Amino acid sequence: MKKYNIYNKVIIPACVAVIGLLSSCSAFDDFLTVYPTNQITGEQFWEDKTDLENVLFACYRQMASDAMAQRMLVWGELKSDNFDLATTSSENLVNLMTANLLPVNSWFSWASFYKLIGYCNLTLSKGPEVLANDNSFNESDWLPIRAELIGMRALAYFYLVRAFRDVPFNVTANDTSVGATNPVPQTSSEAILTYLINDLEAVKDLGMTNYGNDADNHGRFTRNALYTLLADIYLWRAAKNSSNDSIAVYGTQYQEDYRKCIECCNYVIAAMNYKMNEEGINHYGKNDGYYPELPLMTMETRSTSYDAYNAIFGQKNSEESIFEVQYGLSPNDNQTVNYFYGGWQSGSFNSGVLKRSSVFEEISTDVTEGYDVSFYKSDYRLGGTFYFTSSKNGTVIPEGIVKYVATTIGVNSSASTRDDMTTRGCFSYSAYRTADNINANWIVYRASDPILMKAEALAALREGWSTSFDLAHAVFRRSNPTMLATRDIREGAYSEYDDLMAFIFRERQREFYGEGKRWFDLVRMAYQKGETGEMLSLLVRKFAGGANAVRAKMATMNSLFNPVYREEMKVNPALIQNPAWEDDRTSTRN
Repeated sequence: MKKYNIYNKVIIPACVAVIGLLSSCSAFDDFLTVYPTNQITGEQFWEDKTDLENVLFACYRQMASDAMAQRMLVWGELKSDNFDLATTSSENLVNLMTANLLPVNSWFSWASFYKLIGYCNLTLSKGPEVLANDNSFNESDWLPIRAELIGMRALAYFYLVRAFRDVPFNVTANDTSVGATNPVPQTSSEAILTYLINDLEAVKDLGMTNYGNDADNHGRFTRNALYTLLADIYLWRAAKNSSNDSIAVYGTQYQEDYRKCIECCNYVIAAMNYKMNEEGINHYGKNDGYYPELPLMTMETRSTSYDAYNAIFGQKNSEESIFEVQYGLSPNDNQTVNYFYGGWQSGSFNSGVLKRSSVFEEISTDVTEGYDVSFYKSDYRLGGTFYFTSSKNGTVIPEGIVKYVATTIGVNSSASTRDDMTTRGCFSYSAYRTADNINANWIVYRASDPILMKAEALAALREGWSTSFDLAHAVFRRSNPTMLATRDIREGAYSEYDDLMAFIFRERQREFYGEGKRWFDLVRMAYQKGETGEMLSLLVRKFAGGANAVRAKMATMNSLFNPVYREEMKVNPALIQNPAWEDDRTSTRN
């Protein structure tokens, strides 16, 4: 297959033309289907592989659209304990973050996700036609593209299932020029997850392993991306079906799902280790005999550069990257980061609409304090997550969100800051993205994902205690290279699997802060427990007042999922509203 860069300048004009033709059709603003024009469905368009690739790249551009990318963050983070609002100017965001989940809130529009699904369905249906028409396009060219499309479609549906649970489901391209489309009701999340798993299992070994350039190797669905997504879906379904009530229905299927998650993670970890070994990249466990060997870049003690952050979030498409939504060429701006986190302007950091919640004000040196503290003072991720702007009782307090905004972070390696990264001047931001040019990629999966997914699956199975701990501890220790040995986390600190699982979830919160995953983690936690009590105890910590009202509104499993947007229900009368949410139910936050 020809090695196109995903934003190749030759492809962009044609790709834009295709998007314009497809987007002009009202159906892409509809709940489900594709209304292709005669130009798109006619044989004169689908003549060769270039036509097919143009629409393939339109799929990736759709993922980078503001409407879809921003919802990846909003649905995956904003209801969690990670964030508060820096400004209350948006009523929709205020309602979302205070559990007033109203069906009229436009953040619940899923049109952008179904637009991507429509592109994928259309291209999958036309691939065999192109294969028959273009003699230069053979099955070995088509099968990796088919795997990409199935991966993108599965990712879109996985976001929908995690955010809404039961949603309309369709995997065929509907040419509605011959008549009206019938209303489509929701399909159960269990049926959708099972379909996605079977779909990905069939193509996971057909994905490309090397496109020949970094942007495509990390910005397109490779084999590693397919395996990682499959592991994530297995993990979700396992948690969903692991409570006592679910076991009564699905039996021990959850155990097999956890094991399949581990198998997929093992594949990705081994593949990434092999690549790093082949390229001579020093990574965790390679030279020091630490078990297990993991595809995590090492952090030198007393280094003056925060190397891991600079590579992953600054330079983009790092060796730890698995799948990133690409920005910087076209579209140029990542408005998700710009709007929610901010950027530098006139030499100063300007915060976006979000700030850290009160949960992250307390930073400790005591690793035994559990969920009362999120970060420890020795954690380099403090400087790669928050912008330190003020101090309280001599300790710098994190305020703005700097992740994705800074491109180069320096570290003061003086003895006074060896085990305390919260002192003023400990971190320096020598390069950054300006507010009018936020070209940061949006990272969907990176090496820490399969590592921590495997740790969670092992802990959930009550198997491989030491391996589970080692995996999570490796991610923790990489970001605490100067932590004093007497303060390090020890295996003996977690005598029960529930304690180990709590550590893994805390580590996920630290590692993936602001990457669109925390709310989904909390829902998965509730699934595992079969009730919302523990996750709500974590959630309401950020509320100075009104916690009881939020707890009451989100007490049921139904209430963890978004309402169906009212405009979607107008278009599709077969939809049923989530019974947990009604317009007149609101909570007050003091």
